[in-house]
Amino acid sequence: MEHVQRHLDNVEVTLDDGTQLSGDLLVAADGTHSPIGHQCHIQWQKMPYHQVAVIANVKTEIDPKGCAFERFTQFGPLAMLPMSEGRSSLVWCHPIEKLEQVSQWDDQTTIAQLQRDFGWRLGKIEQVGQRHCYPLVLQKAQQMISHRLALIGNASQTLHPIAGQGFNLGLRDVMTLANTLTSAIQSGLDIGSYRVLSQYQQLREQDRESTITITDGLVKVFANRCMPLIISRNLGLMTMELVPALRNKLAHQTLGWTN
Repeated sequence: MEHVQRHLDNVEVTLDDGTQLSGDLLVAADGTHSPIGHQCHIQWQKMPYHQVAVIANVKTEIDPKGCAFERFTQFGPLAMLPMSEGRSSLVWCHPIEKLEQVSQWDDQTTIAQLQRDFGWRLGKIEQVGQRHCYPLVLQKAQQMISHRLALIGNASQTLHPIAGQGFNLGLRDVMTLANTLTSAIQSGLDIGSYRVLSQYQQLREQDRESTITITDGLVKVFANRCMPLIISRNLGLMTMELVPALRNKLAHQTLGWTN
């Protein structure tokens, strides 16, 4: 995409091969650094976490068989998310000041450090693929909509990967926008109008804010090394494990099972 031009009753997009497209509404689903959002003068609030995430594919001795795992190290979460062929997708958080050190680890060092932090739940870590590192920032668009524009997913908000809530939140953006546009079409309304788009933004506001608050709170709780907080945190996790009603309530919120 090279250029976006919004008019009163439509929006036009010019692609890098010169192709021009037009429609009633443009949806920005182009990620954290959203070129569409920048071209349309969207403003984002940003709060750095002073952490870096290491992303890689990992092969383990034991097939995860669809199970996801998350460990909380002294510096932040370490997640292993199931993939095909016995592989897992790794998200491993480190302090930002360790970025250079972690980036220079060879495969053998990475496997040894990962085995130490993750443990042996999936047996021996046999292989780790190419690593990518990026700084972790809470980023939130001040508005999810603009003239003939709607933001969804990471273009609207980018969360810390703890608990994997960014993906779930993005899916709920998509579902809400799709339902809103379907209702507008059935009612004969202009899907790019402020009336329709403001309804989408209003429907997403509560879920968006509560999920961001929960995720940000988890980061602060699990990255803090204050001993009284560590004890309270561990007691809270034990209580959650022993009291299904509390565990189910948290799952209800994080899975997005809302009306």
